[in-house]
Amino acid sequence: MGLPDIIIEFSKKAVTAIQNGSTGIVGIMLKDAKNKGAMVLRSVDEIPTGDSAFSAENTAYIERAFIGSPSKVIIYTMDTTAESYDEATKYFATQKVNYIVGAPDLTTEEATKLATWVKGIRKNSVRRPVAVLPKTAGDSRGVINFEVVNSSATDKIEVGEKQYTEAEYCSRIAGLLAGLDLRVSATYKPLTEVTAIPLVDSDEEVDTAIDAGKLTLYNDGERVVIARGVNSLTTVTEVETADLQKIKINAIQDQIEGDIYSTINKSYIGNYSNSYDNKCLLITAIKGYLRGLEATEGGKGWLKADSSTMEINVAKQKQYLESIGVDTSEMDEQAIKEANTGSHVFLKGTISILDAIEDVDIFINKD
Repeated sequence: MGLPDIIIEFSKKAVTAIQNGSTGIVGIMLKDAKNKGAMVLRSVDEIPTGDSAFSAENTAYIERAFIGSPSKVIIYTMDTTAESYDEATKYFATQKVNYIVGAPDLTTEEATKLATWVKGIRKNSVRRPVAVLPKTAGDSRGVINFEVVNSSATDKIEVGEKQYTEAEYCSRIAGLLAGLDLRVSATYKPLTEVTAIPLVDSDEEVDTAIDAGKLTLYNDGERVVIARGVNSLTTVTEVETADLQKIKINAIQDQIEGDIYSTINKSYIGNYSNSYDNKCLLITAIKGYLRGLEATEGGKGWLKADSSTMEINVAKQKQYLESIGVDTSEMDEQAIKEANTGSHVFLKGTISILDAIEDVDIFINKD
């Protein structure tokens, strides 16, 4: 028999992702005298009140995360005397979250350590959290460096009569990003409650911040918006390409990788013999999932139509065979594809992720 379960599971994931827009999950690490350990909240109404309430500052921080309508917020609370975030990071290393933030009083040193931690998690596991951190140049698509141009101890983000630091507003940014449909970007998304931000001499200051990998805010004359939906990645390579500097593009790639990894782990690994036929059926299942994410005539979709491929990675398969002593010198490509690779499966594919419309150049000629 083939792989009906995995084909069905992949199809479900594609349909669900497009229908729901894949609303994300926010993780928050707090220090508080109440509610030690983990807590999952699905709406602002579930935030503890009365004798079980968090501190006023922490409660407001959680409330700001829900402004952006994430699917849920996972909180891990440590004691107020905790000297590090180790307890919280150990917990979140086992959880699926899309965006994660520290406490509203997160220090520069703590933010740097969290950036290192999240980069390690993304490198060494199948989890793909993205940390939203204040003034932290992570040079990573897993770190969003939230910094308002010209902010200072006396000139901050203003909401009515209150002022907030970037650290205090990281939960708001994380919630906004988690609540976005992946067909759209964070660029020019308004923070309607923000009444003022520090002044800039020119838009060039904002452009410079964006080019430096900072997610910053911009006053367009009518409202305060996210200037451009970018992460902190500034060093571009063949693997970490320029398009992955966009939060939207990275989020889609993370979602696809996560769906493929989780479905294979759940429905494939250990359940089927590693025959050539079963490899082909796995390829068919993944291709079907990717095609389900491609844009349709109705405009829905994350990927360019007819752009997705998946196949056996012949080069890696040949390399593996030679490493175990198999003479491949007289094997053609098909023979390499059909060869016994033990418990290993080597695949490769291509996708073309659709960006959002952000840069419009219009020339109008007057008669």
